[in-house]
Amino acid sequence: MSFSAIQISSGFFTQDNKIKYFHSDRRSKALNVGSFTQFSAGLVLRAGREVHGTLSIQSHLSSKESTIKKLFAGVNDASGFSAYDMGWIARIPHAHNPELGPQFPRSLEWIVHNQCEDGSWDQGEEDVQRVCSTLSCVTALKTWNRGECSIQRGVSFLMSRLPLVHNKLTKDTKAILHRLLQEGKSLDLELNYDESFVQHICEQGQEFLQRVSNDALEQYPTSFVHMLEAFHDRPKWQRLLRYQSSSGSLFSVTLTACAYMHTGDRKCLRFLNGLLEGPLTKPNKNLSQLLRLIDWLEHLGIERFFEKDIEQTLIQAFRFWRGNAAGSGRQQHLKSFEDSALLFRILRRHGYEVSPDVLHQRTFCETRDLKELSLASHFLFPSESRKMLDSIPIIDVANQETTFPWYSIPHRVQHIEYMTKFMASMDSISMSERASLLAFTKFDFNACQKIYQSDLQRVMRWNGECDFGRLGFARQKEVFCFFTAAATMFQPELSMARIVWAQMSVLTTVIDDFMDTHDSLDNLRNFCTAVKRWDPSALELNEAARIIFQGLFKTVTWTAECASAVQGRDMTANLRAQWERLCDAFFREAEWRLTNHCPSLEEYMENGITSFALEPIILSAILFLDGKVESSVLDHPDCINMYVRVSTIGRLLNDIQGFHRESSGGEFSWIAIYMKEHPGTSVEDAVVEIRKILNATMEELVEDVLRPRAVPKRCKRVFENTMRILNFVYHKGDGFSTDELRGHVKQVLYVKLE
Repeated sequence: MSFSAIQISSGFFTQDNKIKYFHSDRRSKALNVGSFTQFSAGLVLRAGREVHGTLSIQSHLSSKESTIKKLFAGVNDASGFSAYDMGWIARIPHAHNPELGPQFPRSLEWIVHNQCEDGSWDQGEEDVQRVCSTLSCVTALKTWNRGECSIQRGVSFLMSRLPLVHNKLTKDTKAILHRLLQEGKSLDLELNYDESFVQHICEQGQEFLQRVSNDALEQYPTSFVHMLEAFHDRPKWQRLLRYQSSSGSLFSVTLTACAYMHTGDRKCLRFLNGLLEGPLTKPNKNLSQLLRLIDWLEHLGIERFFEKDIEQTLIQAFRFWRGNAAGSGRQQHLKSFEDSALLFRILRRHGYEVSPDVLHQRTFCETRDLKELSLASHFLFPSESRKMLDSIPIIDVANQETTFPWYSIPHRVQHIEYMTKFMASMDSISMSERASLLAFTKFDFNACQKIYQSDLQRVMRWNGECDFGRLGFARQKEVFCFFTAAATMFQPELSMARIVWAQMSVLTTVIDDFMDTHDSLDNLRNFCTAVKRWDPSALELNEAARIIFQGLFKTVTWTAECASAVQGRDMTANLRAQWERLCDAFFREAEWRLTNHCPSLEEYMENGITSFALEPIILSAILFLDGKVESSVLDHPDCINMYVRVSTIGRLLNDIQGFHRESSGGEFSWIAIYMKEHPGTSVEDAVVEIRKILNATMEELVEDVLRPRAVPKRCKRVFENTMRILNFVYHKGDGFSTDELRGHVKQVLYVKLE
C-alpha cells in the first residue's frame, strides 16, 4: 500500500495529497511520494550508513546468521532419540530366544559406531546427560559382550567424569545411575565400585528409591515418568500401558523399551521397530535443547531472524505434546519436570492450546524444577488451578526472573539483562556457539539503537516545532515517551509505529498537564470545543491552549493521512474521535477537582479508563504495524476488552503510586474514593483491595493475549507491550522520576554494547 511520505520530520499536516512538514522558521517543503514500505526501509538503511558507513547491516548479520541457524539443524529429523535411549533398546533380548542375542542388533551397531573420541556418548549434551548416556551404552554392550574396546573407553570416561559431577546430580539422576551401576556390577562391568563418589551415588540413589512406596508408584505413576526405569520391576508395567499413546509409545523411548521388556506388548514392539527403521544417524539436539535455544533467542531479542526454524520446532513440540504418531514417536522425550514445564511455557507463549495439568504431575521437585514451575505459573489463566504453587516456598528460588512475571519488564531492558548472563547460563551449546550468538545479538542491538536515535531525533524536532517547550506547566518527556516505544516495539522496521506512539504519548502528557494545572473551566471547555470543531484557527483559545491545539491538529492530521494510506481507508474520523473522548474525560476530572465533587468508584473508573489516555497511543500505533488492520478487528469485543483491561491496569497502578501526590493536589483516586465509600478502611487495606482487582485484570489480559482470538497476534502484542511498560514503570516509581529508570532509558537508547 502506497502513501504520501518518505521521510519523517516534525509538526505535520496534509494538503493536495502531499505531506508537508514544518521547520522552526514555519516554512514548508513538499515531499516526494513513496510507499510506506520504502519509507520504512529507508529509515533502516539510513541508520545503517550512520553506524557502519557503507557496510550493509543485513549482509553483516547474514554472515553470522547462517552459523546460528545450524543450531536448529535436524529440527524436522525424526531420528531424535538419544544414546541413553539406544542403550535401553539394545538391552532388550530376542523375543523368542534370549540366547539369540538382542532383539534389535542394529541398536548395538549404532552404539559402537557413535561413540565419541573421549569415550562418551551424546557429545554436546551437558556432562550429567553424557554420563547417563555413556553408562547406559556400556551396560548394553556388556550385556551382550560386544565392543570390548568401546566398553573400556566408556568406563575410562565415566571414571574421569563421575568425580566431577557426582555432587551436582539430582536425586532422580542418582537413582537412575544407581540402577545402571547395580546392573553393570551384576554383569562384571569393570568399574571401581569402591570409589567414594560411586558409593555416594549408589547410597543416595537407593535411599531415594526406597522412600518411594509401592502404593505411590501405583497411584501416582505419572509423577515418576522421568525416572520409572530406575524402579526396575516395581512399577505395575501392565497397568501403565493404559497411558500408552496411539503410536505405541509409553511416555518416552526409554520407558517404551522398559515396558516391552516387562510386558512383551505388541504395540510397544511395533513402535520400537518403527523407530529403528531406515538409516540410524547420530541424534541431533533434543527437543528440550531446542526449546531452551528458542527461549534464549527470544530473551536476547533476535528471534525474528529465525522465525521459520522456531515455527518448525514449535510444530514438532506441539505434536510431541499431543502424543500423536506424527511427532512424539521419534522425538527426544522430556526427562524432567523442568523440561515439561518449559514445554508448557513455550507453547502457551506462542498461542498453542495446552493444558497446565503437566505442572501438577510431580511430587518430588529439585530447585531448578521449582524455578521453571514459577516461570510457567505466570502463564496460567484465571480459571486454572494454582495449587502446585504451594510447593514453591519450600526451596528459596526467589530472584527477579521468577518473582516478577514476564509481563513486568519491557523487551529491550530484558534483552540487555540476558546478554550479561548469557555466556555463563546457556550451557546446552558450546562456548564458540555462545560467542557467535552473543556477537550477533550485540551487533543487531547496536544497529537497532542507531535507528532508535534517528527516530528520537525526529520526535524531538517535532516536539520543538510544536513549541511545547514554551509551556511552563507541561512536563517535557519526549525522550521517556520514545523510550516506552523503543523498549517494546524494538524491531527496526517499526520506526513509524515508534514515532507515532511517542508523539501521541507526548500529546496526552501535555494535554493532561494543561487540564490539571488550569483553574478556569471556561478555558478548558473552550479547548475541548476546539477539539470537537477541529478548526485550526481556534481564535477563542488562550496562548497555551492554542499552542497545544495547533500541535494536536497538525500531528493528528498528518498521522491520519499516513494511516489512511497504509490501511486503504480514511482513518481521520477514528483518530479525531479518540481525542474527543480523551479530552472529554480530562475535562470531567478537572470539573470534579474544581467543583470538589467526589465521584463514585464506578463513575471514577468508567471515566478513568479513558482518561488514562492509552486509546490514541495504542490504536494509532497499531495502524502502522506490518499490514492492514480491518475495522472489524478494532471494533471487535476482544480488542475492546484488551483496551479496557490494559487501561484499568494503568489507572490502578497509577493510583497506587500517586495516591499521596494526587490527594494533596485535590485530585481523586481509587484508593481515596474506596476509603470514603468504606469508612474505617485504612490505606493499607484499600491497597490490598486494589491489588486484588489489579492482579485479576492482569491475568485476564494475559489470557486475552495468549489465547487464539479474532485479533491478530501483532495487534495483541501491542497490548502486551503496554502492560509490560506499565508494570515496569510503576514498579520503579511514579512513571517518570527514578534514577534507576533513567538508567534504563540511557542503556536502551544511548549506550553502545561492546
